Amino acid sequence: MPRGGARENSGRKPKWNLGETKAVRIPVAIADTILEIARRIDEGESPESFIIPQSEAKNSSRVSDGLGESKGRSKSSSA
Repeated sequence: MPRGGARENSGRKPKWNLGETKAVRIPVAIADTILEIARRIDEGESPESFIIPQSEAKNSSRVSDGLGESKGRSKSSSA
C-alpha cells in the first residue's frame, strides 16, 4: 500500500470566498480599513454601500441630473 502523497481536501482551507489572493503593500495607517472593506466585499456586500454613503449618493444624483442643462445662452447660439 502506498503512503503519503497528495490527498483530496487536505491542506489549509482558503479564508477568502473570492478565490486567489495577492500580496500588496499598503500604508500601515490604512491597512485595517482596507482589510475590513475587502472582507465586506468578500462576504457579498456591495462596495457602493460603504464607499459612497447613502446621503451623499442621493445628493450626487441630484447634481448629476442637472448636468448638461444650460441655464443661459451659450456663445455659439448667439443667432
